[in-house]
Amino acid sequence: MTTVIIQSNSDKKTTLLMQLAEELGLHAETSEIKELSEADMVTGIGRNATDAELEIYLNKGLNEEPIDLNTVLSNYINRK
Repeated sequence: MTTVIIQSNSDKKTTLLMQLAEELGLHAETSEIKELSEADMVTGIGRNATDAELEIYLNKGLNEEPIDLNTVLSNYINRK
């Protein structure tokens, strides 16, 4: 089985894609992908997150420059 996820901001295109899937005899469904926040991850969102939602959340900041550990800990190490 193959699953295809298509992101679209166009209701017309989504409707056309759903019609095409139906004509081809494929199962198709639409759903909203919510961008998860830190609060959603801590308190929950009332349902299981989808794989797509988790992938988006876990990839946030992936291309950012990491912070040096000594810089992070310097406030605590220098405290006496």
